[in-house]
Amino acid sequence: MITGDRAKWVRPLLLAAGVFAAVNLLSVLFPVAFNTWNERLNDQFISLKNGLPGFAPPYDDVVIHVDLNNTSLRALKDYHPARGHYARGIRNLGAMKVAVQMCDIIFAGETSPDNDRLLVDATRQAREVVFGMAFRLASSPGLADVDENPDARNYLQKTAWKIKASQDTARFYHGVDPLVTWVPLAELSLGMGFLTLAPDPDGVIRRLPLLVRFEDGFYPSFALKAVCDFLKVSPDRILLAPGSITLKDALRRDRAQALDLAIPVDPRGCMRITFAGPWGRMKHYNFSDIYFASDDRESLEAFQYELEGRIALVSDTSTGSADMGQVPIDETYPLSGVHANAVNTILTGSFIREFPVAAAAVVEIILVFAVTALSFHRSALVSAAGVVGLGTLLTATAGLAFLSYNLLAPVVRPLIGTGLTWAALSIWHAVANARKAAEIERARQLAERELEIGRKIQAGFLPASLPVPPGWEIAAYFQPAMQVSGDFYDVFELRAGRFVGIVVADVCDHGVGSALFMALTRSLIRAFALQNVGRLKDNENDPDGWPQALTLEAVRQTNAYISENHGDTGMFATLFFGILDPAAGRLTYVNGGHEPPLLLRCGQPVAYLKTTGLAVGALSDAPYKAESITLQNGDRLFLYTDGVTDAGDNAGVHFSKQRLVGLVAEESVCAQALVDRVVAALKAHVGKGAPADDITLLSVRKT
Repeated sequence: MITGDRAKWVRPLLLAAGVFAAVNLLSVLFPVAFNTWNERLNDQFISLKNGLPGFAPPYDDVVIHVDLNNTSLRALKDYHPARGHYARGIRNLGAMKVAVQMCDIIFAGETSPDNDRLLVDATRQAREVVFGMAFRLASSPGLADVDENPDARNYLQKTAWKIKASQDTARFYHGVDPLVTWVPLAELSLGMGFLTLAPDPDGVIRRLPLLVRFEDGFYPSFALKAVCDFLKVSPDRILLAPGSITLKDALRRDRAQALDLAIPVDPRGCMRITFAGPWGRMKHYNFSDIYFASDDRESLEAFQYELEGRIALVSDTSTGSADMGQVPIDETYPLSGVHANAVNTILTGSFIREFPVAAAAVVEIILVFAVTALSFHRSALVSAAGVVGLGTLLTATAGLAFLSYNLLAPVVRPLIGTGLTWAALSIWHAVANARKAAEIERARQLAERELEIGRKIQAGFLPASLPVPPGWEIAAYFQPAMQVSGDFYDVFELRAGRFVGIVVADVCDHGVGSALFMALTRSLIRAFALQNVGRLKDNENDPDGWPQALTLEAVRQTNAYISENHGDTGMFATLFFGILDPAAGRLTYVNGGHEPPLLLRCGQPVAYLKTTGLAVGALSDAPYKAESITLQNGDRLFLYTDGVTDAGDNAGVHFSKQRLVGLVAEESVCAQALVDRVVAALKAHVGKGAPADDITLLSVRKT
């Protein structure tokens, strides 16, 4: 790493700090985009945590579900249950000595006198019932419709929690336009809690508002109301502090000692919900089983033994129920499960906490120094790898922090800052190096080193070993005229070795531009070929159709991409792409303006695989045609670039195509021996000088 003196670090550090500051400013100006990206990553952490047995969130089985599902409807023989059905369920749960019944249904207004009376009597008898109601959540206060339902407003004013409000609650939601449970029914119960949820901008429910402002007091959520009744915490023992809602002296029946339960909330008064797992992880009971339990004393006693002291959430989960939403672990999750998971989060204390702002700032400062230090490395690959490593380390650390401590750290913003900072510093260093390159010799040497790196990278594009199917021989030779080359060859397997792709190409011109174009062309032809393998289907009636379609599609897509995106560079490449079926000996190919490969058969004159289309990149809509040949035992195919035939000696005499044909047409030898023969002749012809053009040879022989 190049350290230099202090002055050398000042500008890069200022640039890095400026980029990070700009990213932070963008996150303030466009919070929805940044927060959504970060939350989507957090959702992945949550799904991972739920999928790992050692890290899965705890579930307190004091929370149970009583589901009015399809099975219950069939057992009740009524697909539209009346209040009388719910009344019997409430009465039976009361007889089972359930600690709190959470009725996730808003019984608004009156219906039939008989059903209303049954529900009122059951609630009076059970008593420990919390009913649902709804608000519209708003950022500013509003009033209930006094003229339409003054009793409802009076009830809400009377039952609102008179908690001392501080400046920290200024951004809490305001509950307006209430829809309440029938007041005579609510007055006989423990009270009401609002069912309204506040999805994030992307529609995913990750948080639940615990308290909303209502006129001069607060109203609790469905979950918080049930928890407070279960823990015997009255409103006067609820404290609001910056970032938390504390339940003082909370006491469970199964524990001897009371404790203060601090619930972390955001400025809106919302708690992050820790989902204990998929819908099926919590304990579920069919509503019909509870309903009919009173018909059998033993069944009722058995349920009492199992459910006594628990929190039972009664909800409609039957098919057709619209009470569904998207949560981090499921795209369609019953909303009653959201409330149950909120209760479970509070009771288990498995709160998801946000990474402190100050600590996040320290992390970003460390990243500024780290990226700046990496940007000084002479190798862009090492520098890029280091930045990728930093990002990976940051993401992995954030994941481990959540898995182990339920701590959510910001990841997306630092990652974006890291990437943009590295890009900005890379550009800055590139400009600085370019200026130095124009002034001093040292810059030229640096450029040569960069070319050497490019040569190594380019060499990595060539196959380290050739996949040779049984019964075949394949040999190749490659010699660049400069540090980087415009020639390349490639041999790769298709369909797990059933077919072999063979490519030889020659990019126009020489130097770095040709090398970059070579890398692009090589990557495109291989990528499109592999991409289309699964997309193009075999036709049993036309076994040659798949290789022909694949070769044509890969060449056409490569030509279209280069022509449309890089046509203004004037670069093009002659290219031969063939697909060999080793079992059948069939070679299907497209020759895009390349030197015609030589086909040698014993006792026959040399044949040429002539061009079937224009050079790749020359014309966007250039036509191409696929041809096929069948290789018999002993047949040889010899491919080369024009650097072979154009290689000159000291007098400027070219090696020539005639001499090449004469060499390869001699007695049949193995593929490697044929390549060695041509290479030896070329070296003898050129002498001690370097070839003027890149040289590529590739020989294929069926044994």
